[in-house]
Amino acid sequence: MLAKHLSSATTTTTTALVDSCLRSKKRVATSSAKKRAFKVSSSSSSSNNEGNEDCANTNNSISRRRQLALIAATTVVLPLQNPRQDVSFARNDGPTVLVVGSTGQTGKLVVSSLSSMNRANVVAGCRSLEKAKKLKLDQNGVELKGGVDVTDTTENLALAMEGVDVVVIATGFVPGNPFKMNAAAHEVDNEGVVNCVDAAKKAGTVKKIVLISSILTNGREAGLADTPGFKITNAFGGVLDEKLVGEKYLRNSGIDWVIVRPAGLKNDQSGSLIVGAEDAMASGEIDRHLVAEVMARAALDDNAKNKVYEIAEEGSYSNGYDCGAPKCRIVGKDSNKWFV
Repeated sequence: MLAKHLSSATTTTTTALVDSCLRSKKRVATSSAKKRAFKVSSSSSSSNNEGNEDCANTNNSISRRRQLALIAATTVVLPLQNPRQDVSFARNDGPTVLVVGSTGQTGKLVVSSLSSMNRANVVAGCRSLEKAKKLKLDQNGVELKGGVDVTDTTENLALAMEGVDVVVIATGFVPGNPFKMNAAAHEVDNEGVVNCVDAAKKAGTVKKIVLISSILTNGREAGLADTPGFKITNAFGGVLDEKLVGEKYLRNSGIDWVIVRPAGLKNDQSGSLIVGAEDAMASGEIDRHLVAEVMARAALDDNAKNKVYEIAEEGSYSNGYDCGAPKCRIVGKDSNKWFV
């Protein structure tokens, strides 16, 4: 509308100037006729030259006004272009936390938990920016970083981790084709974690890595290989054995680490949070939202360092099984007790 208004205003001004020019020429002609008896040649020539110069000046003025109007209209109408439309920036004094696997069911909740705490610069690392935007991860100052894939080269992953202080690995293979599950579990939960650790070391700024794993990951060494939970879970691509390789590699990386081992994942909370020691739990369930909150706080809590935390909800254990003190403790919503 403003551009249209400017164009209209320019046309009106141009018409007025042209009319003025014509009136000026008419006055010059009349004046020349009256004075012809005194100075026929000189007066007429001089007056006409003056009139022509006025018209020329007027035409130049009109041209300049048109140019200025067009420049103004262009400046107003064209939208500002953001050279990086796929990211959002909201920097504060807190650490920069990269969530790898941010579009997954748990990963997206980790991003939400971190951003709501407003204590860190949150970067949602994802393979597909389109998917991340559909999930509306680019809110509350969260930066989106596409092309972050644990199966990519270490060099590319390291580039994504430049300037990052904490990496949260929220990846895990999704069971699908039964003939390809073993390969998928190996690629994501074993090699993928190893790749992330190597990339973090190569980036040079990462001070802590938080890894999501699973209870019973160390089931064989803990004497829990015959439990129903281990047998059922590990039947999917030998995923617990693959996770254990990734865990051990992280522990020996030289970077501070936290391993969060949740019980069976669900999408609703029904009991208080229970935190257990390493290899304490063989059964149980826990809400994904609660898992995400534990991981987010582990990323920022200095007390959470170089330790395994097994988590479940009170009352979710199988019949005949209980994880009591001193191996497990009910901590509830008081996050100050989570990483003691």
